[in-house]
Amino acid sequence: MKIKPLDLKSYQELIQVALRKSPADLWFKNAQFLNVYTGQLQRSHIALSKGRIAYVGDKEPLTDKRTEVVELETPQILVPGYIEPHAHPFQWYNPYTWGRFLVTQGTTTSINDNMALFKYLDDEQALSFIEKLHAEEGHLWLWWSRFDAQTGLSQEENRFAPSSLRRWLKHRLVVQGGEFTSWPLLLKGNQALAEAMLITKQEFHKRVEGHLPGSSPETLNAMAASGVTADHEALSGEDVIERLRLGLYASLRYSSIRPDLPNLLEEIKAHPELNRSRILLTNDGSMPFFVEQSGCNRMIEHVIAAGFSPIEAYRMVTLNPATYYGLEEELGGIAPGRLAHINVLQDVLNPTPLRVMVDGKWVVQNQSTERSHYSEQRQSPQWMKEYFPPKTASLTISSEMLHQSPAPVGIELINEVITKPYELDPHGALELNELYLSLVDEHGKWVLNTRIKNFASNLQALASTYTASSHYLLMGRDRDEMAQVLEHTLVRGGGIQATFTSGDEVWVPLPLAGGMSDEPMNLLMQHSKHFVEKLKENGHPFADPIYTLLFLTATHLPFIRMTDHGLYLIKEQKVIVPSHKL
Repeated sequence: MKIKPLDLKSYQELIQVALRKSPADLWFKNAQFLNVYTGQLQRSHIALSKGRIAYVGDKEPLTDKRTEVVELETPQILVPGYIEPHAHPFQWYNPYTWGRFLVTQGTTTSINDNMALFKYLDDEQALSFIEKLHAEEGHLWLWWSRFDAQTGLSQEENRFAPSSLRRWLKHRLVVQGGEFTSWPLLLKGNQALAEAMLITKQEFHKRVEGHLPGSSPETLNAMAASGVTADHEALSGEDVIERLRLGLYASLRYSSIRPDLPNLLEEIKAHPELNRSRILLTNDGSMPFFVEQSGCNRMIEHVIAAGFSPIEAYRMVTLNPATYYGLEEELGGIAPGRLAHINVLQDVLNPTPLRVMVDGKWVVQNQSTERSHYSEQRQSPQWMKEYFPPKTASLTISSEMLHQSPAPVGIELINEVITKPYELDPHGALELNELYLSLVDEHGKWVLNTRIKNFASNLQALASTYTASSHYLLMGRDRDEMAQVLEHTLVRGGGIQATFTSGDEVWVPLPLAGGMSDEPMNLLMQHSKHFVEKLKENGHPFADPIYTLLFLTATHLPFIRMTDHGLYLIKEQKVIVPSHKL
């Protein structure tokens, strides 16, 4: 599959450069590079043409005055551009700023979740968006196609119809189906999901990413038989091995809510017989405060520190994901015909690149100076706002809405994203670690009022337009102030505002559809760190409260969630307290 096809003239020119009959666009002169195919460190002349590698060998290429000649200093080395195989590019950052930041870490390609595109755009708009982003260059954004909304949306059946799925899967930038979060329904005989799997596997022959936390070997068997080809939810070394045994690829995570990678590596290391070519690495949508620690460059460091060979570490973010996605003729190695995605490293033990090339063009020329120019100062292009306009203040909020039909069941946080129900007196006083919690329909048609435990003790009011659904989340100790901060948030186009009993306040502007920032990553990282620090100062007991706000309305995790229909028990698949119609 050619994700960046050549026209006939460029194709013939590539061949002529390979034959040393036409001058190269760029020549790495006698460069040391990591050959991921053989596991060797080599020295070769490497010639580029039309954004691709044309020649790797002992002969000097033909050059002319337009050829850029690059001579590395010893012990500098070339390695392939890294691949992030499981990205969620809408975690406050947006796909543009996310991709721009990734390349500073050497990650030149990302395989991206399209859920937010389904959430905010119709198919025509969404596919137009990924084409426009692709035209920006400087990073390669590839995509998934979801089967379900994981939020209990009423319109889910229409949004994920077979016609829509086919339209996505035939697009050259869409490389897999999933991630598949509604698999329990498939195993219960859901026909729509079965059809989605067959379309993906039999019509388009594409991969399907699972979402299988805590699954037994029997469940993994059923999912592998259904067509799932990989999973990123292994919680232990044995989980990883079980997935590999059943023919799945396994992605090891190092994310802001699941920094499992070091522990998984220690357990896997005890099994040197494992075929590690089926292991990938992912940061699985780390929030902005954690992105510097969880890039492919940092994950490579963890793998090497755990005692694995450097070649194994680099393969986990280059050749392995490229092979898994069927893109090994395009990406993942330094060899003829591949896209010229290349990192220049100081040496093989230092995976943070000095220079980064995408499609034969330098996108980071000098890491120490260019990073601020390329990533930190690059705001989103204006056209992003055409696809993701800010929230409007058309909704009238009153504190009376937040008193309507309070539920006798609350949501208790076990960790950032795992919850359990608890019984409560809906008219009793709040406990110290308890807050009022409301989900308000974005059109003002209904409200769901309950309580939450273990989020924060000194939170006066919080309003968030950043949720897995399109609705607005409120929590705090003062319902009047909760209504006020939501009004303020909507007037400013969307975001998260929090006030504390101390009088402190935090504001995170998210003007792109109320869920994404248009700021460069360095500013967004500061907002994120400050937000997390403030919540921890005021009683939040976990590492990543941002994911809590996102996933309170997501129905793919246990055990109780908020939906447009009401409080929903995941395992039982039933609403136990309905939302209140306004």
